[in-house]
Amino acid sequence: MANTKKRSDDDSLLLFMHIPKTGGTSLTQVLLHQFPKLVYYFEVADNQTLLLEKLREADAFCGHYPFGLHSFIDRPYRYMTMLRDPVEQIISYFYFKYKNPDYPESYNIGITLDYFVNDDNFDLEYVNLQTRFVSGELCVTQPDLELAKANLRHHFDFVGITERYAESQFLLSRQMGWKLQPCSRLNITPNRLLQIECATETIDRIKAKNAADVELYRYALELLDQKIANLSPAQAKALRKFIKTAAK
Repeated sequence: MANTKKRSDDDSLLLFMHIPKTGGTSLTQVLLHQFPKLVYYFEVADNQTLLLEKLREADAFCGHYPFGLHSFIDRPYRYMTMLRDPVEQIISYFYFKYKNPDYPESYNIGITLDYFVNDDNFDLEYVNLQTRFVSGELCVTQPDLELAKANLRHHFDFVGITERYAESQFLLSRQMGWKLQPCSRLNITPNRLLQIECATETIDRIKAKNAADVELYRYALELLDQKIANLSPAQAKALRKFIKTAAK
């Protein structure tokens, strides 16, 4: 895996690629306690001069940007991201954007989830969004899945799973040498339907349109399970204990 030196031993830049509605806000709060020179991408994205300056100075870069930001820097880097069950991610995204009165510019009381996933005009917002971020092909809805998988293998030091947040946090803290402590989940979408409350046809449509994301998520789960399988008996015991603590 590329650029895997410890943070304390080099000048590597942590690139946290926050894919929308995958639990990234919670993880960013963890990173804030570890990286004093953390920069939010949205603060500099529209100013290329400032962006390049912060890429040289920051110790961590967090935000909604696709794979590829490392091409603008000439220092060691380490990517990390979180992936989520695509059906859950898309339902959460829909309710966060279109059913959230705190965002009046997109709030739409009349639109339904079924209409959203069946109207192709919305495809660029959500279809295979996770694969698009990981592959770096943000502007297409049918990105290169194999490229995304290769990027996860060769460029990402850490890939967490939203549905297995405690396990992900345990592995990340262990990998980075951080003190392990439970972290509250933030920015959770309120008043959204559960997957089991949605029409079967709607769920099937989401899966069909997001086949690349479904496969990338499955692949990321395999990577996570492999890391857990490689834990020592003592580490596995500590993980089980942490999962119980985090669930309280």
